[in-house]
Amino acid sequence: MRDDFEASFSDQLAAIEAEAAPLAPTAVSARLWETPDFAPFCFAYPAPDSASQAQHPAALLADLAWNAGSHARATSMLSAYADDVATRDSLLLGVDDESQLAVARILAILVCAEESAVNVFHHECHRIPAEQVVADHQALREIEAEERVHAWLIHAARSHLPVPDDIDAIRRRTRRLFMRVASREVATHFARLTGLDSGVCISLSALLGSSRVNKIDGFARLIKHIRRDEATHVKKSRDHAVNLGFNPDQFHECYDLTRSGMVGMLEPIAGSFETLGVDPDRLFKRLMRFQESRLAGEAALSD
Repeated sequence: MRDDFEASFSDQLAAIEAEAAPLAPTAVSARLWETPDFAPFCFAYPAPDSASQAQHPAALLADLAWNAGSHARATSMLSAYADDVATRDSLLLGVDDESQLAVARILAILVCAEESAVNVFHHECHRIPAEQVVADHQALREIEAEERVHAWLIHAARSHLPVPDDIDAIRRRTRRLFMRVASREVATHFARLTGLDSGVCISLSALLGSSRVNKIDGFARLIKHIRRDEATHVKKSRDHAVNLGFNPDQFHECYDLTRSGMVGMLEPIAGSFETLGVDPDRLFKRLMRFQESRLAGEAALSD
């Protein structure tokens, strides 16, 4: 997968999907029936919609109607990360202290993003009637479920990593970005999410292009899974914004805000990217470069 993300959205997604081989069904680990003991990092969020309102991942897998491929990938990742010993070893064995701290900083930012996204998509699912644009409503529910899975996985990984001295500053900066991106205009909010999600894909692709990152198997597998899902969220969020009346010609304005905010949030941990073998200057320039591309039959859209 190219780390510069110069291709159109549809080409990016096709390339990411091509990397993932179909998964055989995975048995749900017993630990996934336990209520997580992770405290929210940035944003608390409501329980998933289920008869029991259970918080444990197995209920999430059972209660929400998912795309079969997404369900298989999520079950495989959740079951793998439910093995504490294997997860710890995949994150720590042979990994120096600075690299562990670098991974911890990046995961702290990602989990804040996931917690924010759970709130956004959960409330949007309840804002629009279930009978309104049924396919769109289903897509929103799938995204909410995937974001909840991401949050659980990141919390599980973070429990094995050291806590950086600057963790409170990371949390403040990340919260500030997501609060700045929020808009009372729902269509604008979802348009801005496309800028954030595509920026996440660019950043994760840069990390996955590093040999140092790929030697940290637990981290590499996790961010590859997240990138796969976020690549689909870009198009779904964009489509939802347009369905709500957002003018496609204004996506650039949303990107100016979200991407500059992302770079400002990431600049203080530039050294962590360097530790993991990623050139932060190249990454930040890429995040700020808006190459126009076109989805088939649709208006111009960058990144």
